Amino acid sequence: MEISENKLINRIKKFEDKSSNVLRGIGDDGAVIKLSQGSYVLVQDAMVEHVHFKFSFVDPYNVGKKAVYVNISDTLSMGALPLYFLVTIGITPALTSKDITRLYSGMRQAAREFGAIMIGGDTTESKNDFFIDISMIGKLITRTYLGRDKAREGDLIAVTGPLGESAFGLSLFLEGRPIKGMSRFAKRYASPKPPYVVWKEIVKHDITRSMMDISDGLLIDLGRMMTESRKGAVIHLERLPIPPLLRKENKEILALSGGEDYQLLFTFPRSKLEKVQRIIARGHPISTIGEVIRGKGVKVLSRGNTYEAPVKGYEHFGDSR
Repeated sequence: MEISENKLINRIKKFEDKSSNVLRGIGDDGAVIKLSQGSYVLVQDAMVEHVHFKFSFVDPYNVGKKAVYVNISDTLSMGALPLYFLVTIGITPALTSKDITRLYSGMRQAAREFGAIMIGGDTTESKNDFFIDISMIGKLITRTYLGRDKAREGDLIAVTGPLGESAFGLSLFLEGRPIKGMSRFAKRYASPKPPYVVWKEIVKHDITRSMMDISDGLLIDLGRMMTESRKGAVIHLERLPIPPLLRKENKEILALSGGEDYQLLFTFPRSKLEKVQRIIARGHPISTIGEVIRGKGVKVLSRGNTYEAPVKGYEHFGDSR
C-alpha cells in the first residue's frame, strides 16, 4: 500500500460515527463505551504469519499466548481489567489438529493469568498464511480511561522496562545465533507477558491519565501519543532502561525503535513523582525518560545533544522508518 498505517487510520476515522455512549473511539489502544452497568474497553488485535511471527521461530503454544497477551496489554493500557474474548483463526494446510490444540492451550494459559475467559469466535480456512484475530472486552477500573490523548505539557514521561528485549530476541532467531544464555530475550519475543504487577501499582496510586503499550517501538508509539495529545516530547537516551548486552553489542537503537516489548509508556504530573519513586523503591521497574513539552514531535537527546535515530519503529504499509 502506498500510504503509512497512521495515514490510513486517519482516513478511516472519517467513517466513524459519533455517539454519546462512546467515550473514546478510533485512535487509541482500545475503544471505550459507557453502558448502564459502567464503562467498558473493547480492543482487537490480529497476528499474521510471516508478518508478526514465523512458526520456525515460535511454536503454536507461544503464538496462542502472545495473541492473548497483546490484547490484554491494550486492555490494561486503557485502564481496564480483561474479562472476555473472542478468537478467529485462519487455518492453513500446513497446520495439524495437534498444532491448533497447542495454540488454544497457549491462549488458555495466558488468559488464566489475567482472569480472562474465551467465549467463542470463528475458524476459517486460509490458503497461504495462518492468522489469529482476537476481540477482547474489559471493565474500566480507573476514574477515566487512560488514553493517548491525555498527556499534558510539563508531564514526565516514563516506561516500564527494560526496552529492546523483544527486538533483540527476534534478531537472535533471524541471525541463527544460539539462544543459550540469552533465553530472556527469546522469551520476550515469543511470549511478551504484560507487566501486570507494575500496572496495578500505577493504577492503585492514580499515577497517570495517559498510557499506551509499546508495540511498534518507543519512538513511533510516543509520537502517536503526542499526536493524539497535540504535544511534543523530549526524551534522554541515557535514561532509557537498555539491557547491558544491547549496549555491549551496540544495539541501543533497539530500545528506541524495536517493537513488541509490550511494556507500558505513560506520562504523569511532577506532583506524582514522589509516589513513582516509592513504587520504584519497592522493586518495580519504572524509568523516567523525558518530559512532555509544547509543540509537536519527539526529540531525542544524548548527553544534551540531539540524536537522530536511523529507525523510528515498525509501521505497516508505507515505510515510515
